[in-house]
Amino acid sequence: MGKRLFDLIFSLVGLIVLSPFFIIIGLAIKATSPGPVFSRQERIGKGFRPFYTYDFRILKKDASLRESGMIFYKDTNLTAIGNVLCDMKLDQLPRLWNVVKGEMSLVGPRPHTPFYINHFRRDFEIILQVRPGIADLASLYVKGDAACLAQTDQPEVAYLESILPGKIKVSKSYVLHKSFSLDFKIMASLSIMLLLSIQIPFLGGKSGKPLKETVLANRNGIVFILNMLAVILSYYLAFLLRFDGNIPPSMVDLFQKTLPIVLIFRLSALHCFGLTHGLWRYAGITDLIGLGLVTFISSIGIWGVITFMSFIGYPRSIYFIDGLLAFLLAVSLRTVKHVYATITRIDLDARKVLVIGAGRGGAAIVRDMQQNPSYNRKPIAFIDEDHRKISLRIHNIPVIGDLSNLETAVEKTRPDEILIAIPSATPMQIKTIIGRCKSFGLPIKTLPPLSDILDGKVSINHIRNLDIEDLIGRREIEISDRPIKEHLKGKRILVTGAGGSIGSELCRQIATYGPNCLILFEQSENNLYHIQRDLLERHPSLSCKAVLGDILDEDKIEKSFSMYQPQIVFHAAAYKHVPMMEENPLDAVRNNIIGSYRLIKAVDRHRIETFILISSDKAVNPSSVMGATKRVAEMLVRFFNSRDKTKFVSVRFGNVLESNGSVVPLFREQIRRGGPVKITHPEIQRYFISIQEAVQLVLHAAVLGEGGEVFVLDMGKPVKIADLARTMITLSGFSTNDIGTEFTGLRAGEKLSEDLFEETEEVVQTCHEKIRLAKNGKVREDMLSYVEEFMAMNHPADSAKIKKLLKELVPTYQA
Repeated sequence: MGKRLFDLIFSLVGLIVLSPFFIIIGLAIKATSPGPVFSRQERIGKGFRPFYTYDFRILKKDASLRESGMIFYKDTNLTAIGNVLCDMKLDQLPRLWNVVKGEMSLVGPRPHTPFYINHFRRDFEIILQVRPGIADLASLYVKGDAACLAQTDQPEVAYLESILPGKIKVSKSYVLHKSFSLDFKIMASLSIMLLLSIQIPFLGGKSGKPLKETVLANRNGIVFILNMLAVILSYYLAFLLRFDGNIPPSMVDLFQKTLPIVLIFRLSALHCFGLTHGLWRYAGITDLIGLGLVTFISSIGIWGVITFMSFIGYPRSIYFIDGLLAFLLAVSLRTVKHVYATITRIDLDARKVLVIGAGRGGAAIVRDMQQNPSYNRKPIAFIDEDHRKISLRIHNIPVIGDLSNLETAVEKTRPDEILIAIPSATPMQIKTIIGRCKSFGLPIKTLPPLSDILDGKVSINHIRNLDIEDLIGRREIEISDRPIKEHLKGKRILVTGAGGSIGSELCRQIATYGPNCLILFEQSENNLYHIQRDLLERHPSLSCKAVLGDILDEDKIEKSFSMYQPQIVFHAAAYKHVPMMEENPLDAVRNNIIGSYRLIKAVDRHRIETFILISSDKAVNPSSVMGATKRVAEMLVRFFNSRDKTKFVSVRFGNVLESNGSVVPLFREQIRRGGPVKITHPEIQRYFISIQEAVQLVLHAAVLGEGGEVFVLDMGKPVKIADLARTMITLSGFSTNDIGTEFTGLRAGEKLSEDLFEETEEVVQTCHEKIRLAKNGKVREDMLSYVEEFMAMNHPADSAKIKKLLKELVPTYQA
């Protein structure tokens, strides 16, 4: 009822006010082409009721509309005045009479002919729940259709198949979100758009140049004029206020004499402080302070000159009144862009964001969302633990509660996503918040720590998806790289398994420390190619040698050591897939034991400075062939360390996130396919470490190691795989109802949890608080005889015999 009353009053007033223009346009139509002034076209209105629209006639007398009712841009049937009316969007003004009759509204979906209604009947069943309108939301969202249609030989087909479906989608969105506020924004936006599209004669050729282009092309001059007019207006208003609206003739003369002085000082101060060149859309508190300073300094200058020139009778109160008004007008000019953005912003399809954190980070990100509609994000509420902020508003967005009210807040606001905007939060705090949020099945995003934002300013560009590290709830281990650089710089370094997950990251980090030569030893041709290319692109001056070889190939190892004479060897090549090694135990033994043995012997012969073995937590109390073979490799390292001057060191850590074969990329792929996410056991849990952390530990071990140690990273608490899977589902924007989980049972060689140390090992703290080492590991004196027995085995080997030998070497191995 309210909208109908507004439509009626506004349209009647419009018809009365515009009646002189109607007469002028009518006379122009009559004078330029024979025929009636108005034309009628059949359209379908609310509830599928047909009616006729009233428009100014823009077609020639003998021309008739197509069945679709389309009139295409620059149609040859358009009259001369018709072209002008189309360009200025004035041909549909008589539809105000349709509004008076109740057939149309000022704002609503565009009215269409039966031709289009029949093609999209189901869509129009939604759209025609409201009256069609003169101002249409689709006119704002779907632009450039006239230019597109002008380039095709079949404009009606193109409109029907390409353009109209987009307009229908927008019209349906309007019906779903209709409100008086939305109508006002549509009218304001279209009015401004129409104003800015007016062609300015004598500019840009025969047809002129649009006002918007003219303004942008002459921005500096227009800004200067606006500032000058603001100075004149504020000075005149100061006199008007001082004399209660009746300025005496003597004061008018004084105003005219002193105005040039005021203009010179005000405009010069604005120019000197750079406030004539700023973009007003980004005006903020800094500009406000600058304007205050400019007003104060220029007012002092004006006072000094006027006092020096002794203008008799000049009111001293004018200095204060004029200064205040000049400041307010300058500020007002710079808020025009913000007011315009607020009035015309329409974000029906914007994703609603619930922001957790109403501190500086949250406030900054919300302000950035509000100022940039192109981000397609609409902040709707804050959640914050500071109870003093609850019920307050930040950038006009309410703080509706703390984390204890999170469920109520989500139910009340129905957001499309949740943003954790607490850059200062610790990983454990982030993990706790994620735990509260993940049950909603909404995408969760976060801001990085402020230390990761170089300029300290937060914007929407800093928003990121939660990394898997966020789910672990542990801050990455920070290790000083200075001793590592001193140890590796200028050295010849060989890395086995250089193309694998750990090996490739190891090579990338080593390359940053300036080695004399980096030798990449890898059996996969493709992996070797990719890591060498990546390294050379990042470090063009790096001496990088690629060796395609297998650690079981003694001749290739010997040739590589003789040719490149490495000083440090990182051994990352290994078979690590637990169930697969259970099915192929001899291959696990050959690669992880015999391959390591042959490499260690070469290191021993060539008297390499340092050898670092990359081991696994599965080597502790092993339940798999893979784990047992890695434990034997650790024992070989200790065995040879006692016989040689080379420093032999092992590094032991848990599951590496995002590595080949890791559960994380496997879960991500299963989620992408729509599930289910397969978990072996509801209680299975693992330690996790990022690739970057793992490599840092390996590099640090090369520095700390004196020989014979097994270094272990303190990886915090283990994570339940089932919890990890559910959280990954939620963070992907799904719920466990959309993508289920399935328990498949423990696979061969798997156990429910892993250990980092055995009971017989002494745990010793290193100089780094997060790195420990295991001592007193027992090594059999006759272990080389076991290695020789393994070397003598061929396919098909007796799996039971292999496991029996492993059990003798590693008593804690439970097959």
